This record gives sequence, structure tokens and C-alpha cells, in this order.
Amino acid sequence: MVSVRPDRMSAYETGVQRLARQAEEQKEAFEWAAYQVVAGALGTLHFVSSASDWATFGAREPIDALVRRILGDAAGAQLLEELGQCIVGERYVVGRDRPDLSCPPPENAPRTAMATVATLQARPGGEDACEELIRKVAQAIPQVNDPRRMVACQTFIGDPRVYWIVTPLADVAELDRMLPVEELLTKAFGAEGALIHRTALAAIDRFERHMTMFRPELSHASWAGSVIGLPSQRAAAAHPAVH
Repeated sequence: MVSVRPDRMSAYETGVQRLARQAEEQKEAFEWAAYQVVAGALGTLHFVSSASDWATFGAREPIDALVRRILGDAAGAQLLEELGQCIVGERYVVGRDRPDLSCPPPENAPRTAMATVATLQARPGGEDACEELIRKVAQAIPQVNDPRRMVACQTFIGDPRVYWIVTPLADVAELDRMLPVEELLTKAFGAEGALIHRTALAAIDRFERHMTMFRPELSHASWAGSVIGLPSQRAAAAHPAVH
């Protein structure tokens, strides 16, 4: 996660675009996806990459070494210095998937440009109540035919009491068709669902939700061209070309 100075956002994006273009030209094996917070903590970018196992993760080089390798020592060092002047703060977190707490989209579902990301930090000793809330929401979704899908992750390196729940959105209007969590649980499980919700609220130290947008020009990902719901796509649909 990177927080960028408002007056330096353009310079920061220009630098990252240069790195992404060079990675594409060199057919760099390491891939990353950039997501910008568009509602929530503005000026924040998340750079996300995945690893199939810890051996793969351990073989990765540090970010500064990656930049120097892609751009060359001199140009890489210059870019790192330029980007550093734009950054207010940054944090490197490693999470692990929690499929037992998830209700993911189908495997063949297209990736969406937008998503809501809910961050839950449990109080000490409150992990079980928070996990029960997330688990029951995942179970309730198909039970009441709620249209949302969600993928849950837990921090492994960082604060292990922090959970992320990512809900993909093809369009922000999809939120109109999703029940509030308390209503979803009550509809699926009755009084038990309402109790689970109240118990979890008492066990949560911090709760935050923000909305993100995929930034393909800041990313180096082989699947970037198949993402749906990008602003450019919606604009093209609203104003089709005349032939």
C-alpha cells in the first residue's frame, strides 16, 4: 500500500507507468496489479501480486532490486529516488487466502475493475467472533440468492488480527442489489444471524470499507486486457463510435 502526496500523484503515476511499460517490453515474469482507492482514503494505491507457495515468495527479489533490474542500475536508482519524493507512506503486507471464509465468483468469471474492500481488525481475543461473522456471511449469500461474491484474506505478515473481504463489482450499481450484512444474516439465519452480527461488532476494534479501481497502465499483468468495467469501457458503451 502506498500513500502518495496529492501534488505529486501525476509524477508518481508517470514513473510507475514507465516501469510497467519496460516490464512489458522485456516480458518480465514478475506480475503486479495496481488498484487505486476511489472512495475512502484517497491518494492510496495498492500494488498486489500473488504467489502459489512460500518457496515462490521467498525467491522474489526486493522491490528496489526489481526496479534496478528492469530499468538498469542508473535509471532504476533515479526512478526510485523520484518515486520516494512522491510518497507520504508505504506498507508491505503479506496475506493468505481464507477459502473457508469466502464465497468466491465462479472460476470462469471475468475479473472486474472495481471492488469494495472491507478491512476488519479484531480486538485481542475477538478473532473467533470476527471469523464467524465472515463465515456466516459467505454461507448466507447462496442461501438467500444475494448477488454479491466475496473473497476473504487474513494478514500473515503484519497484524494477524486483520481480515480483508474483497467484493468484486462489474458496476457500482450492483451494490443496490446487495443486502446490508445484518439484513442478509437475519434473512438467512433468523435471530441467530442477528446475534452473530451483534457479537462480532463487539469483537471488532476497527472496521473500514473503501472502493478500488484497477489501473491497467500502472500494472504488469498478463490478464489485464480481460478486465471488465473499466471507465474507458463504460464511456465507449455510452458513446459508441459512428461508422
